[in-house]
Amino acid sequence: MTAAIGIVFAFVSFIQAMGFWFGYGSGNTMLRLLGAGEEKEARIIASDGVVLSLAAGVVIMLASLVLLNPLVVFLGGKASPALFTYTRDYLQIMLYTVPFSLLSTTVYNQLRLCGNVKDAMIGLLVGMLGNILLDPVFVLGLGMGICGAGIATLIGNVLSCFCVVMMSYRHGNIPAGLRGFQFTGERMYHILAGGAPNFSRQGITGVASVLLNQAAAPYGETLLAGLTVSTRVAALGYMLMIGFGQGFQPICAMNYGAGQYERVKKALWLTGGIGTGFLIIATMLISVYAVPLSGLLSQNSDVVEIAVKLVRYQCISFPFLGIYALSSTFLQNIGRYFSALFVSVARQGIFYIPLLFILPALLGERGIYILQPISDLLSVILSVGVVAALWKRSFSVSLSMGRCRNTLLP
Repeated sequence: MTAAIGIVFAFVSFIQAMGFWFGYGSGNTMLRLLGAGEEKEARIIASDGVVLSLAAGVVIMLASLVLLNPLVVFLGGKASPALFTYTRDYLQIMLYTVPFSLLSTTVYNQLRLCGNVKDAMIGLLVGMLGNILLDPVFVLGLGMGICGAGIATLIGNVLSCFCVVMMSYRHGNIPAGLRGFQFTGERMYHILAGGAPNFSRQGITGVASVLLNQAAAPYGETLLAGLTVSTRVAALGYMLMIGFGQGFQPICAMNYGAGQYERVKKALWLTGGIGTGFLIIATMLISVYAVPLSGLLSQNSDVVEIAVKLVRYQCISFPFLGIYALSSTFLQNIGRYFSALFVSVARQGIFYIPLLFILPALLGERGIYILQPISDLLSVILSVGVVAALWKRSFSVSLSMGRCRNTLLP
């Protein structure tokens, strides 16, 4: 069951990528428009993002239900008959969450990027807490196993969606309505191109997860389960930097849209310094407590042993991941969409996926253990080079001239 949840996570990552695509694309554009004083246009962009997310959610849900069995095989759930059954049961329920998940992720990011972090967080937490409370009820109390976990997630996503949309109509936020949408080529460019780095980063993670499941399947279900556990433990550290990056986004985009380039520069250095400091502390704690943390997610000693080994290898690159995450965020929020896209896909796309075929072929199972840290370190080097080149060529010039970009186009 643990392995099945990890396999379905690859699909969930893709859905999250879609939500971040529409949410970041519309939210970043809204924020720059608000910085330029164009609130009416920002409201139209908000509605466009909402309509796109709902339409995409319904289409993906229906298509995936029709192609359920081939989808399970594609995701890597064919290592054994039992794994196939568990993966299919869990995935089938998760498909019904897709429209709600896409809408809530889109609106959540619109709220957060436009500066109302509190309302966005409340809307998201309601669904998460509902999921946490309902998991033991359905899984243990009603004895529904992995299907109970799926139902709890479905209810949590519906609650999240309802609360986030409701919050968008309060406290002076731009509402997540359907009436105001007006699709034009320029607006679609800013939503789709502006959110492309986030979609690519998250989407390529889903693709990499599928390929990793397929590469690890010959080594058995235990390794697949260990990968699932180690991913959850490692997320405890990396999500710290994601949080700092999300806090940096509204400051960066709003001030860049208003021409306050010195503030952007100060915020970038401050966020990078504090975030890296936290990651160093998190790395030490996760490395020391890798065994009990992994034990919380699995009682199988073989799974825990594999997970601990994977986590400690990951700790090699942990302290540097903040630099990578912040580089992509910075590029995206100053309107350098394609540079941000290049950096975003580097970690999993340019380095991880090619190495996924090379390292296991050369080193066997050990190649899977060292795959992520090597990819991470190469990605950090690349991202620093891209940002440094852009800073010298473009951003520093804008900073010295004090030139303000108050147009919709980057």
